[in-house]
Amino acid sequence: MLKSMERSLRDILEWVVLGLLVVVGVLLALWVGGWVFTFLGRVLLALSGLIWELLKFAIPLLILAAIGYGVVYLWQKRTA
Repeated sequence: MLKSMERSLRDILEWVVLGLLVVVGVLLALWVGGWVFTFLGRVLLALSGLIWELLKFAIPLLILAAIGYGVVYLWQKRTA
């Protein structure tokens, strides 16, 4: 076996500990990411509910405004 390929017990333990630290870091990042995306999901759900409520009032108002505009347009066209 080559001299450079030989590993001491200490080298092996250092690599194991480093690997475990990487695993813990990745799991921590996934856990925090899960909380962040859960929070963003709730915020976006609330925002979509707000937009829906606004549209429930805005669409009938826009329809009434379009009808009123059409009536005024036709009335002015008839009198002109």
